[in-house]
Amino acid sequence: MGKGDSILVAVRVRPFNDREKTRNCKLVIEMPDEGTTVIRDPKTNEEKRFTYDHSYWSHDGFSEKKNGYFEPTDAHYADQKRVFEDLGRGVLANAWAGYNCSLFAYGQTGSGKSYSIVGFKNNKGIVPIVCEELFKQITEKKKKNMQFEVFVSMMEIYCEKVRDLLTTTPPPKGGLKVREHPKNGFYVENLTTVPVNGFKEIETKIEEGTKNRTIAATQMNATSSRAHTIFKITFNQKSSKQGGGASMKKSEINLVDLAGSERQSAAGTEGDRLKEGIVINQSLTTLGRVIKALHDSQKANGGKKTQIPYRDSVLTCLLKNALGGNSKTIMIAAISPADINYEETLSTLRFADRAKSIKTNAVVNENQTERALRELREENLRLQGQIQGGGDGSNEEIEKLRQQLAENQKEMEEMEKSWQQKIAEEASKHIGGASEKAEMEAKKKKMCHLWNLNEDPALTNVIVHFIPIGDTVVGKWLEIYSPKYFHFKGNKPTSSGNFIQMSGLSILPQHAVLKNGNNNAVHLHPYSEVSFFLIF
Repeated sequence: MGKGDSILVAVRVRPFNDREKTRNCKLVIEMPDEGTTVIRDPKTNEEKRFTYDHSYWSHDGFSEKKNGYFEPTDAHYADQKRVFEDLGRGVLANAWAGYNCSLFAYGQTGSGKSYSIVGFKNNKGIVPIVCEELFKQITEKKKKNMQFEVFVSMMEIYCEKVRDLLTTTPPPKGGLKVREHPKNGFYVENLTTVPVNGFKEIETKIEEGTKNRTIAATQMNATSSRAHTIFKITFNQKSSKQGGGASMKKSEINLVDLAGSERQSAAGTEGDRLKEGIVINQSLTTLGRVIKALHDSQKANGGKKTQIPYRDSVLTCLLKNALGGNSKTIMIAAISPADINYEETLSTLRFADRAKSIKTNAVVNENQTERALRELREENLRLQGQIQGGGDGSNEEIEKLRQQLAENQKEMEEMEKSWQQKIAEEASKHIGGASEKAEMEAKKKKMCHLWNLNEDPALTNVIVHFIPIGDTVVGKWLEIYSPKYFHFKGNKPTSSGNFIQMSGLSILPQHAVLKNGNNNAVHLHPYSEVSFFLIF
């Protein structure tokens, strides 16, 4: 892929799921050769034909090995290894060359996007295989004058709010801020970026982030992704020069698992799930508008300038480089084979067809470390002068200058740190966390507890409530209902006033009582059975 190359587009069709089997669905997809995908209208039998870089038939023609891996029984079937060889190898090669790379999966809810990107059990997807192969190649290519650094981050965009998936710190109200750097484009402020030394560390981070993802059940998919997930790998290659100084190639690999598009009637969503679906569809619609605008802009070839609506959603802001900037980009369009999903599948195929015409302009990210540091110092002096001079007179402009100055300073500090320092810092962060986790696990073995109690059906947070011997009240906490102001008749809580706070529309101030007699069994009593009175 050279400068000005088109986005590489692949389409993959999965097997029938249980829902489709129950409804005796008919197959409407054919892939007669490597690049062709044919969809047949179940009402008229009319065929529509599309051509892509790759058409992967993963509907049938496989068997499950003893270790759980789905291996081909005929040459037509595309397994996880083949998808990696076609797409993942290119991502790795581009990363070693110093290009930014992006790979994102698009499709309706339940179409198999997460399977291609992350995988399932021994059927590893592109993300874990790319990470594993990267460290294998680092081991093979290590030289005395070369230094390799790998950092990972993982985030999700949920209802237009960015959440860090690699931290236990509660996110700020409104989510993490998306900022725009004058040179590097859009980025997420204060996103956790973790240095890693091997594949096992990355695997641990992927598992940690995946557990924190926002998922919920819909009729189309029992584990439907309710957020867009971006896993980012930053790969630095540093080499020392004979005359002193160092040069560095930097590659950012963005692996994106988009939330599934869906029709409300088909997904059977309501309440919070319906609201989420609306926001998901809006962001995907914006992505479609960006794709169309880029297609029209590049088709015009220097004619009327087209406005690209990147800023209309957080997702398109963060995918700006992947779609029309400095990145080599691959798209996997995941589709259902069933006639009941014909409209959504056709929409996905048309989306992918537009995407393949877009050209990006990737360049090698290579700089001289010493020169980069010198330029940052010079820019800092210029920014300090502007701040002292009052900028353009507005507080907003001065604040922007200060933010840029702080970012430059942070970048300089990171560049001057050794790799060993970064690894040591990360290890020190987890020493305390590891001991706390061990204590928690030991306590859970001895004490009765409620695990993962949360008003959100997605159970996105792992919360543990320990239940001491005696009575523990469960309810919505109100100041006037605190132990200072109420007394119980009969089933009185312990003197410590044990209370588990919950929130939600149907939660009463005192909802239920958990009675722990001997730490072997806990009895739950609705609060209506417990008489109480208030003292004001």
